[in-house]
Amino acid sequence: MDVAPEERQVELAAVARRLFAARCPAQTVRDLEESEEGHSPDLWREMARLGWLSLSHPGTGSGVADLVALYTEMGRALVPSPHLPSAVISAHALLAAGGRDALVAAMTEGETIVVPALAEESGEYTPDALTVRAEPTGTGHRLSGTKLLVPFAHVASWLLVAAQAPEGVTLFLVDPSGCAVERLPNIAGHPLFAVTFDGVEAAAGALVGEPGRGHDLLAPALDRAAVLRSAEIAGAGEALLEITVRYAREREQFGEAIGRFQAVQYLCSDIAVDGHLTALLARQAAWALDQSRPARREVAAAKAYGSRAAQRIVHCAHEVHAGMAFMLESDVQLFTRRAKHWEFAFGGADDHDDELVTALQEA
Repeated sequence: MDVAPEERQVELAAVARRLFAARCPAQTVRDLEESEEGHSPDLWREMARLGWLSLSHPGTGSGVADLVALYTEMGRALVPSPHLPSAVISAHALLAAGGRDALVAAMTEGETIVVPALAEESGEYTPDALTVRAEPTGTGHRLSGTKLLVPFAHVASWLLVAAQAPEGVTLFLVDPSGCAVERLPNIAGHPLFAVTFDGVEAAAGALVGEPGRGHDLLAPALDRAAVLRSAEIAGAGEALLEITVRYAREREQFGEAIGRFQAVQYLCSDIAVDGHLTALLARQAAWALDQSRPARREVAAAKAYGSRAAQRIVHCAHEVHAGMAFMLESDVQLFTRRAKHWEFAFGGADDHDDELVTALQEA
């Protein structure tokens, strides 16, 4: 197994780093956090022009490893974007279901955003955790219930809703304009929403795939999302390492730079180690997915380690910066707040530990 980035992935990462440095510096991240849209439509169109909204789609010659290269840079720059919910989760579920070529084409061109509405009060993604109901009618289904933490619901053209139908978990495309959409405050500053379906009608044409196959369509897409979230954590680790080392070189105490003290060096080393191992595990999982191999073990290992690394990395950065890192003027707190979201998104460490144990037992 060779998980080193290929030349095209190195080039992709270099282009992404230049683009995000120019279009999404730290001040822009702050501004977008306070904006109504929560992301940059100009940057979204640029990503579409570069073909990044179709990365890893069939026929593009790219795979999850290419997405890992991109997401490492997105984590490094803290790029707020609907890419993961729309271009990865929703697009791959729609492609797996089939029959939505025109919609997927509009998504890859940046004209349409489709976001998944999955999580509910339990915060779990398992079929048994879903309580939103889809009751059959003469012309389709009637949806009732509330979805939580729906990303970018306010700018989405469609919601990809997972609901409990008589046949089991089933996916529907729902127009959010017919739903109650409420923004949820959160520590990360992400545009996350509660979406309530109060007897919303989903016509027969809204059905995605076969009834009862929703979980089968979503599971591979959520595996990709977990790996890419780990790649974001690795990229954030790279950025925090640079920020922290620079501060340790510039900050003086007792007549010399604090970076000369061994305790500070240990903290910087811990950031480097956690970032490196998270990146390695993410690339390993991406390789397994691209080889169409069973990747349950690799995906679980990547996200379990990445979730814990996210908190250790920001903790070490705060230890070096001390009180300065808590100031809003510091870039460190931008990473700290997002790390808490990354820790639990697509399953926390404990969830993936359980998945890893099960995979090892079945091996």
